[in-house]
Parts: sequence; structure tokens; C-alpha cells
Amino acid sequence: MHLFITLSALFALAANAHMAMFEPCARFISGIPSCPRPPAGQTYDYEIKTSIGTKDGIISPICKNLTPYSQPVANWTAGQQINVKFISGGAGHGGGHCQFALSYDGGKTFVVIHDEKRYCFFNGPSTSNTPEVLSYPITIPSTVPAGDHVIFAWSWINAIGNREFYMNCADVAIKSSSQSYSGPEMLIANYGPNTPVIPEFAGNYETGLSLFDKRPYITVYSNGTQYTG
Repeated sequence: MHLFITLSALFALAANAHMAMFEPCARFISGIPSCPRPPAGQTYDYEIKTSIGTKDGIISPICKNLTPYSQPVANWTAGQQINVKFISGGAGHGGGHCQFALSYDGGKTFVVIHDEKRYCFFNGPSTSNTPEVLSYPITIPSTVPAGDHVIFAWSWINAIGNREFYMNCADVAIKSSSQSYSGPEMLIANYGPNTPVIPEFAGNYETGLSLFDKRPYITVYSNGTQYTG
């Protein structure tokens, strides 16, 4: 009986051990001393590594946790390079497509500023569940708008395993002289029956890229409005 319980616990842990962003601090992340406590009335997200949805249904809302921190967890300047870091010990599911995006309207729309297509968390094709890459240097475009309440988002469509969509969000502030920025809108897939399905890659890392090529371009503004081009 003890062995059964132990194995069951290990399988449960493996099922929940995917990937999560800790720098900048994802909303309500636990176990990171440099990250703030959740806002009043909210609790730590002890399942922050889990997906927000599958091809069959929605598990959590976009951003996973909707309530923002009262203060930004990072202060950036347009044009600077940041390092986005992920928790070790997660499951990399053979890679996949990651997007890094900004929202100026409270999470209604996200404009992509950086992609890691095909091999996100790996250095090339892989069937491993153990990530090889846990940090990505990303340059914040010099023309993104200023904002005191900007959402920085990481999202991921995994290469191997159940068809899922992962996403974490961080509340940041950006200094800039720009008022608008144009780029591709974040692709949302494998997030309920009303979104596109990107199947398992089965070794073909071009899987789903046609949908990325079709992302509409949007323009975001420092006042939070957006225009779809």
C-alpha cells in the first residue's frame, strides 16, 4: 500500500510538473523569495506549471490568474535586454512554440515581441522531457509604448503530449517615448474547442507554423487601445 501511494504521488507530481516563468515574477508564483505575495484576497498558485487549457476545454482564464499585482514586479526601458527565466525541474515536452508578448489593455489583446519557435526549452529536436534551456534573453523593442500597468506574457504550445496551452503573466512597467507599437497578435491554440488545434509534432517541428504565419498584425497604444491591421 505504501509503495502504491508513493508511486501515485510521483505520477501526480509528474502530471503537474510542466513549465513556469519566475523572472519576471509570474502572478501568484510561490517559492521564489524575490517575488511578492499575492494581492489581498488571492492565494499562491501552487499549480502554476499546469496548462490553462487543452484542445477540448478551458481550465483557467488567459493569464491563468486575472488579478494584477498592485505594483509592477519589473521596471523596464524600451530597447533594453531582459532575461526571462523558468523554474527548473519542469517537463519540457520535447520543445514546441513559445511566444513572448505585451498587453496594454489589461489582457484583452497581446502583441508578440519575441518568438521561440520549434525548440522552446531545447537546443534542437528532442524527445526528452528534461529542458535544456531555462533562460531566454529578449530585447524589448525600442518602439513599444510606455505604460505603468503592462502585462508581459509567456505562452507555450508543447511539441509532445496532450494538446495544451500554457501561459503565465507578469505585471511590469515600461519607460518609453513611443506611443504605439505594431506586431503579430499572440496565437492562442489548443485552448478549448473554439481555438485552432495544433497536433503533436511527431518529429515535425514545422507543425503549426502556418498558423503563426497567419497571425494578424495589431497596433497597441500606451492608452490601452488596440487596432487590428
